[in-house]
Amino acid sequence: MSYIDVSGLSFGYTKDSLLFNNIALSFNLGEQVAIIGQNGSGKTTFVKLLNGMLKPQRGRIKISGESIIDKSIADIATKVGFVFQNPNQMLFTNTVEKELALSLLRLKIGKKEQDSRINEMLSFFNLEQYRTTHPRNLSRGEKQKLALATVLIREPQAIILDEPFSGIDFKQRENLTNYIRILSEEGKLIILITHNIDSILENCSRVIALDEGKITYDLPINDFLMDETNLSKIGLLPTNYLKMLYKLRDIGLPREIYRKKDLIEYFKQNLEL
Repeated sequence: MSYIDVSGLSFGYTKDSLLFNNIALSFNLGEQVAIIGQNGSGKTTFVKLLNGMLKPQRGRIKISGESIIDKSIADIATKVGFVFQNPNQMLFTNTVEKELALSLLRLKIGKKEQDSRINEMLSFFNLEQYRTTHPRNLSRGEKQKLALATVLIREPQAIILDEPFSGIDFKQRENLTNYIRILSEEGKLIILITHNIDSILENCSRVIALDEGKITYDLPINDFLMDETNLSKIGLLPTNYLKMLYKLRDIGLPREIYRKKDLIEYFKQNLEL
């Protein structure tokens, strides 16, 4: 059984104009899914429907077999966590520790369990030294980690990240990629909304492309990359890395190789020959 199941989903911001009409999708634990498309294609609207911020006009959304139609956003957050593009929108208190404690406020767990979860998050994200620091004084990358920690501390099985790589440098991007990999290896469902095509190559196994509320593609990432025109068909441009990848394919690079680590390993092996 899929962890998130969407069937017959219809939604519009006005009664006379539907953005989504009879959408059907399912998501499984352990998947790393990218949702891509131009601005206005419906990416953020779709995931806001998944976490209860918006309610569909028609259709059904089930999480772990249960309909979310009557569930509160707080209840859904224990199953599907949502990390906003701007981490400042998720930070409200005056210390990192209090920020994590705030996320546990509605959960019926004891003080010992609360302290254990807080310490676990601080350790996992290397934030121990910032325990008493005001969140606004953190770097953008540290804020991003804290925002993710405030979601993970509720122990959801699915995590949605909205443009998580915007505004952070290469090193911070590599750190975040590593955290995403670890969470995926733990069996969590990861859904990324992103314009960063290179990040999709490193983090995702499946691509869902939206265009004006319609599902243009829903493919394993390697199948999506087989056709060099797929990105242009939804109004997106290939990155320099992807252009290089396609040129290397023209001279013999196996098509199943697209991640940087696999590309490096391929060259190492061929250079040794």
